[in-house]
Amino acid sequence: MSFAKKHPYLFWQLIGWGILLVDFVFTVIAIFNDFGEWSYPIIIFTFIGALFAIIGSPCCLYATRATRVPQSRSPEEDHAIRNKVTAVVTARKKPRAALLGALVVAAAVVLASVTYVLGMRGHVLIGFAMMVAMVVVPFVILVKYQDAQRRRFMKVAHAAQFVDVQSDPWLGYRSDVRQLHAPLVPVPTGYGTATLDFLYNWLRVYMMTDQLVLIQYSANDLRNAGFVAVDGEGAPLDAPDDLFLAIPEHQLDLSDGKHERFEKECRAVGAFWLPRAGE
Repeated sequence: MSFAKKHPYLFWQLIGWGILLVDFVFTVIAIFNDFGEWSYPIIIFTFIGALFAIIGSPCCLYATRATRVPQSRSPEEDHAIRNKVTAVVTARKKPRAALLGALVVAAAVVLASVTYVLGMRGHVLIGFAMMVAMVVVPFVILVKYQDAQRRRFMKVAHAAQFVDVQSDPWLGYRSDVRQLHAPLVPVPTGYGTATLDFLYNWLRVYMMTDQLVLIQYSANDLRNAGFVAVDGEGAPLDAPDDLFLAIPEHQLDLSDGKHERFEKECRAVGAFWLPRAGE
């Protein structure tokens, strides 16, 4: 694990104070060498950048960590689930993006106005701090909105207990794999309880029972069964350790127009159908 991931707060503080030191040295050099007015923007914007790192980064890091997906086993899984929840909610046309955008813009405009007033009245340092808030506050609003969106989506808590993942190492060699009709959800970085929670809450509106059965495949399993998995751009997903979770179609009720919506959501999360034999 890199130093930045292991000690993110300290990492950004070091960057911030490093920028501030460089800015101070440049200011001293500019004063004694009479660099002129062209040096003022460099000094000011560098100072603002240092304030962003020193004051703003702890707020942004805390907001991100406080809204991390429960039981996610890695930052990669956390990021993937966030993206998938947003993709499904957007596909279902309930993102409330316009309201969020208006709120973020309003917050930025109000803070920018306060920053301007403080600057005009000579409160320079407080004005710089408000300038940092002008960026940090909209970011925190966005993160908190995404967290609220995820909590609304994950209505069934601890849903992984209702998911059964079959992982037979010889499954890829069986002939009935070619008769299975199921969308495959790529999980290249692996999966944990959080991923199963997401899948259950996504699929529960289509499920005919309370139990969900998934089948785990690797890229080698698919290759041995005669399939080559590809991504959205047609590039083969053939790394031997790449994993896929298949959702057998017989568990889902895709009647009455649900099939079209389900297809749209599959595309949104990067899922694709395992073709039947002869397709």
